[in-house]
Amino acid sequence: MAAVTQRINNYLGGVSRQSDDKKLPGQVRECLNGYPDPTFGLTKRPGFEHIANLGTGTTYDGGKWFFIHRTDDEKYIGVITPKPVSGNGTIAIWNVDGTQCTITYGAGAQTYLTGDRDNYDVLTVQDTSIITNNKIVAAKVADPTFVEKTRATLVLSGVAASSNFDVTINGNAITQHNSSSSDTYDDVLTDLKTAIDGLSITGLTVTKFAASLELDRVVSGTRTAFTISAKGGADNSKLSVFQDQVDNVSQLPTQSFHNHVVKVINTASVNDTYYAKFVADDGVSGVGFYEETRSPAVSSGLDKSTVPHELINTATNAFTFRQISYTDRLVGDDITNSHPSFVGEKIQQAFFHNNRLGFLSKDNVSMSQAGEFFNFYHVSAQTVVDADPVDLSCSSIRPAALHAVIPTTQGLILFAQTQQFIMFSDTGILTPTSTIIRAISNYEMDTKVDPVDVGPNITFISKTPSYTRTFSMVTRGQEENPQVLDIGRVVNEWVPSTIDTLIASPQNQFIAMSTQSSNEIYLFRTYNDGEKNVVQAWFEWKVQGNVQGMAVDSDDMYLVTKQANQFTLTKASLSQSPSQAIIVSNDGQRVNPCVDLYATASSVVYDSANEQSKCYLPFNKVTGLTPVLVIKGSTAAGSFVESGFTISPTQNTDGTGDHFVVPKKNLTSVASDVIVGYKYDFDVELPKTYFRPDDAITDFTASLTIARMKFSVGLSGVMGFKLKQTGRLPYSKSYTGDGTTTDFPFTATEIDFVDRDQVKVKVNGIVETGFTFVSDTKIRFTTAPANNASILIFIDEWYNLNPVIQANTYLANDVALAEQTVFTIPIHQRTDNFFLRIFNDSPFPVALNSMMWEGNYTPRFYKRKL
Repeated sequence: MAAVTQRINNYLGGVSRQSDDKKLPGQVRECLNGYPDPTFGLTKRPGFEHIANLGTGTTYDGGKWFFIHRTDDEKYIGVITPKPVSGNGTIAIWNVDGTQCTITYGAGAQTYLTGDRDNYDVLTVQDTSIITNNKIVAAKVADPTFVEKTRATLVLSGVAASSNFDVTINGNAITQHNSSSSDTYDDVLTDLKTAIDGLSITGLTVTKFAASLELDRVVSGTRTAFTISAKGGADNSKLSVFQDQVDNVSQLPTQSFHNHVVKVINTASVNDTYYAKFVADDGVSGVGFYEETRSPAVSSGLDKSTVPHELINTATNAFTFRQISYTDRLVGDDITNSHPSFVGEKIQQAFFHNNRLGFLSKDNVSMSQAGEFFNFYHVSAQTVVDADPVDLSCSSIRPAALHAVIPTTQGLILFAQTQQFIMFSDTGILTPTSTIIRAISNYEMDTKVDPVDVGPNITFISKTPSYTRTFSMVTRGQEENPQVLDIGRVVNEWVPSTIDTLIASPQNQFIAMSTQSSNEIYLFRTYNDGEKNVVQAWFEWKVQGNVQGMAVDSDDMYLVTKQANQFTLTKASLSQSPSQAIIVSNDGQRVNPCVDLYATASSVVYDSANEQSKCYLPFNKVTGLTPVLVIKGSTAAGSFVESGFTISPTQNTDGTGDHFVVPKKNLTSVASDVIVGYKYDFDVELPKTYFRPDDAITDFTASLTIARMKFSVGLSGVMGFKLKQTGRLPYSKSYTGDGTTTDFPFTATEIDFVDRDQVKVKVNGIVETGFTFVSDTKIRFTTAPANNASILIFIDEWYNLNPVIQANTYLANDVALAEQTVFTIPIHQRTDNFFLRIFNDSPFPVALNSMMWEGNYTPRFYKRKL
C-alpha cells in the first residue's frame, strides 16, 4: 500500500450531476451561493444590499420587470402590472437609487396595457422604450368611404373654328359650336360652363380653369356619382374628359383645385399604377403641380392604439407612456404599397437592427424605413429604393411562428419554437431586394423565455415537463449551420421547468435563470483564455426572497425580490473590491458583508431597563431567515475598534416597528454604522475522492483511504466543514402517536446541525413534510399522527469536523479575515465511506482555491493499463 498525495488545482468546475468517478477535477456535487472566479477561486457570492421598498401585498405579483440604462446617472427598474379584473395594467418605475419616478399616460395609452407578464416585450433604444403587447391584434385605420365618379375634368386642347364641342352628363346632351377663329379657350370653356349649369343637375358644381372645367357633385352633403362623356374640335380630339383616372400623366390639366387626386394607370399592369395629387401654389386652386399620393379609397395607415407604444424618459425620474406617432401611408394603394405584414396579426416582439425598427408577427419579419423607425411604408409606389421597408416571411415546412430575435454580425437570428433562421444580405446591408431568410437549425425552445446574447454566444432554453435544458449557439457565417451545444447536459434534470426569466452578463460571462415563485437562481459561468474555455461552471444561489426580476449592469447585479409580503430592490457588487466597502481591514482589504438585505439600521434605541439595543429595520422582518448585525468601518490604527463586530440577534416587533435586539450593548453612539441584514449559507458538497493517474481517468476499483485533506483558501473568514459518514446517525428520537398530540420535542442541543433542513421526520417509515418548527427543539405536526403511528425525528448525518489550522499571528482589533490560510481536515476513512461539505454562514467572505489530499492507495496487486 503506497502513501500518495494529489492536488485539485481549483473548484471552478461547478456542479456536475454525473457520478463521482466521471466528474472532472474541480467539479462538485452541489454549489450553493458560490461564485466561481478564475482569479480569486470559488468565492462566496456577494450579499445583496437593500436599496428600497417597492410595495407590499400583491401589488406587483406576476409583473413584467425590465431594466433601463440611459446614462451612468440614470438607471431604472420598471414593472408592468398585469391587467386587473376591471381596468388596465399600470407601469411603475424606480431609479436604482430607490427614487420612485413619475409616470404620465398619453391619451388612450393605458388601454394598451391589457396583458399579463408573458404578453409584454420591452425594447430600449436610448431614451425610448418600445413596449409590445402580443395579446393585441395590430390593425389599420378603417378605409375611408369613397364614392367613384363624383368628379370629372373636361380638358380643352384646341379651339379651331367651325368646331362642335359635345358633352353628355347623366344622359343630358349639350353642344357648343365654335364658329369664330378668334374664340379663345376662355370663350369656349365659359360657354360650356354656362350650358352645363343650364342643365340644372342637382348638386353639380362647375369650376373653370385656364384649359379645363372641374365638375363636382354633392347632394345633401353626400358625394353622388354621375356619368359624363365629351368630344369636340378637329377629329373630335380637342375636348376630353376623365373622372377618377387617366391613362398617363400627359392627360392631366395644368390647373386644378388643391388636393385633387387622380389615378395614373400607365399600363395594363397594376404594379406601375400610382396616384397623383394636385398641389395648388396658393393652397386653394389654379396654378400648381402634381405629386404622388395615396389612393382616396384606402386606409391612411396603422391604428396607433393597436401597435407598440413608447415609454419616453422625458426628464430625470420622469416618464411618459404614449402612442407612437407612426408615419401614415402617403402613397399608393393596397397593391402598390401594401400594409406591413403584421397588420391583422399579433406582434410578438420589437427589435432594432441596421438603423431600422422591426416587428415579429407569425412567420413574418417587418422592418421600418432606414433611419425612420416609425415608417413601415414605401416612399413611392413607382419604384423601390434600398431605404424602403423590408418585409419577409420565413418559408419552412415546419410551423414557424417567430417569437424572438438576436442581432449578430452575420445577420438577424430568428427564433421559432422548433426552428431557427438567419436573416441576412450578401452585401451586409439589409434592403428590400437583397435580404434573404434561411433556416439554420431545428431545436425546440421555450417561447416564453427569450434567448440572450452572451458575447459571442446565444443562449436559449428548452423545457420538458420536469426540467429545463440550456443550449448555447455560435453562428458560423451565412452559409453554415451554427454550432449548438447542450451546456446544461452536465447538470441534466437539475434546473427546474418553472424557469421564467433568463438574463446574461457578457462582461462577467454568465447567464442567470430564475422563477417568480422561488428564491433560487441558477447560474452558468464561463471564462475563455483565448484558446479554450477554462471555466464552465454551474452553480446555484438562494436569495432573501422570491425573485421577481433580475438585471446586470457592468459589475452590479440588481434583484427585485418579494419576502415578508414586501417587494424590495437590492443590489450586489460582483467586483471583488467594491467601491463602497462596508468594512476595511487594517491592511486595506475592502469587503462588503456577505449578508442579504443589508442596510444601515433606520434607527437605534437603547432600552436601559432591559439592557439591550433595538436596531430598527428599513424593511419588514423575514421570519424564515437568520438575522445578523455587523458594525461597519475601518480597523486601521486609531480608528473605531468595534468595526467588524458581528452578532446573530433576535428579531422582535413593537409599536415603532420591526427590529433586531442586541443584548448587553449600547449601540446608539454608532447608530450610523450599524448594518442589519440576514445570513445566507455558502455550501459546497465535494464528490468522492479517487486516485487519478491523469485528470481524465479515475481508479475507482482500487482501495483508497484518505488520511487528511488540506484546503488552501484566499481572503476568507471562518471556514466550516461537515462530514457525512456511512452508517453514522448522530441523533434520533422515537415516539408513538396517540391521534391527538401534535407537538414533539427533540433534544438536539448537543448536536451542532447546520440548519433546520437537517431535521428529518418519518411517520411509519415515510418521510413527513407536514410540520413546522415551534422552536429549535420542538416540531408541530399540521395533522396529529394517527394512534400507534411510529414517529422518528432524526438529524441528517452531517456533523461538524474541526479543521487544524497552522499557528500564526494576528492583529488585535482587526477584522477576522486572512488573506491566505491552509485548513487541514483529518479524515482517516476509506473514500467510499464519507462525503465532505465546505460550509460558511458568517457575514465575511470565503475564497476556496485548491485542495491536496494525502492517503494510502493500493491497486490490489493488479497492474493498471490506463
